[in-house]
Amino acid sequence: MSLIDLDDDQRWVPTHVNVTVLCARGLRTKSKHGSRYLYTIIQVGKEKYTTALVDKAEVPQWNEECCFELLPGILEDGGRSSFPPGSGDLVLTVMHRVLIGLDVFLGQTIIPLDKIFQEGTCPRDE
Repeated sequence: MSLIDLDDDQRWVPTHVNVTVLCARGLRTKSKHGSRYLYTIIQVGKEKYTTALVDKAEVPQWNEECCFELLPGILEDGGRSSFPPGSGDLVLTVMHRVLIGLDVFLGQTIIPLDKIFQEGTCPRDE
């Protein structure tokens, strides 16, 4: 229990989110010779960050960190409805870089930041 009871309008709300991409597991080999050229796209709203390219690794490891500014009020109860769909989601997409043609989609996860903030839990291993 807190010694000071704060009103709802004095509640702390984060303005930024820090994301660390550690590694990817369970990915299939996408080239003939077993090597992979992988990267991750991290997105919050319209902001994007792309990790460095990892090549020839069974379990690719990036250990890269990035920071995104959150839209004011996006984490509040009902705040998501005031913004375009997906504005409050953290989207991680793993891609395979190819030399000729379009890069290949390998997988994606979407983490709703407002839900994490409201529940007070942080999934450190997703």
